[in-house]
Amino acid sequence: MNNRKLARWQIAGVFIIFVLASAWHFVYEWLPSNIIASIAPVNESPWEHVKLFFFPALIFYIIQYIFVGKDYKNYIFAHAISLLLMPFVMLILFYGYQFLLDIDHNLFLDILITFVTIAIGSYVAYKITISQKDFNKPILGILIIIAVFAIEVYFTFYPPELPMFYDETQDTYGIVEEL
Repeated sequence: MNNRKLARWQIAGVFIIFVLASAWHFVYEWLPSNIIASIAPVNESPWEHVKLFFFPALIFYIIQYIFVGKDYKNYIFAHAISLLLMPFVMLILFYGYQFLLDIDHNLFLDILITFVTIAIGSYVAYKITISQKDFNKPILGILIIIAVFAIEVYFTFYPPELPMFYDETQDTYGIVEEL
């Protein structure tokens, strides 16, 4: 197998996913509906921003699978782990800089965190994909993807009243108005 080809795809993917995620931020604003609410951020809460790391990456990973991923037995599981990992990385970095720098939000740092999170997710996916260990568990990978999706959708429509789900800009949790 050509690991260099996969590495090039992973590196390009960081930039492609970053661009997709940047546009994805506005999809619900452009096309408000419950279906779109299920896949795109509906407000400015930290939780809703985890969707930026799921759907744009999933779209890219599916395309990548068609061209190079199917040649790797660990591909599906590795990229499912990436989709599971990225929200945690983003939230840790987001709350970490707020705590360490004692500031609420910084657009530059938020954008940098987005890029770094995608890069870390891509790196982890690459390392697991090319690993000599047999992680050939595509069914488990698919179940992880479905579970992450289900959790994101559930908390969009039924957010708990916790800081991670709170949108300071609109003083609300979840979707502002019923569709």
